[in-house]
Amino acid sequence: MRIRSIAAAGSLALATFALPTVTGLGAQAFAVCPEVGQVSYTISNGAKVWQATNLHSDYLTGPGTITYSKNTTSTVNASITGTTSAEAGVIFAKASVSLSVTVGGSYSKSDTWSYSATVPAGQTKKLQQYKDARSFTVKKTQIVAPCNVKTVWTKKVTAPVKNNVYKWALAS
Repeated sequence: MRIRSIAAAGSLALATFALPTVTGLGAQAFAVCPEVGQVSYTISNGAKVWQATNLHSDYLTGPGTITYSKNTTSTVNASITGTTSAEAGVIFAKASVSLSVTVGGSYSKSDTWSYSATVPAGQTKKLQQYKDARSFTVKKTQIVAPCNVKTVWTKKVTAPVKNNVYKWALAS
């Protein structure tokens, strides 16, 4: 009797062990990890930076004073490439929450801009407008079978802040 009991137990164990092989790995992976295919973005290394806009004067060799005075539109765009506009929107929304300031793909403002600066003797400079911006790193990950996190890409991004903070400075 004991031998039959062990044999019966062995058959049961064999049947239980064979079950995943019969159902297939794909079905098993999905049943174990329904998150397969999910994508997420992680924001890190946020820092305040000044991003050059489209507004600048002509170059001047000093000594002298550069004056910039125009009624025009200042524009600046984020530096993210290789993403769809929908994906970029998700990234900027996540970055805005993570950085506690609203950033976006672009920012523009129409105004009368009037600034001047003195160029030192022997230097050639232009007067450049800069927009308050944030630089950050974004990492895109995806859950892959059987239930692993795979890094799809990591990119450094600079994006303008949705505010009216600008500065002007001499630039080479």
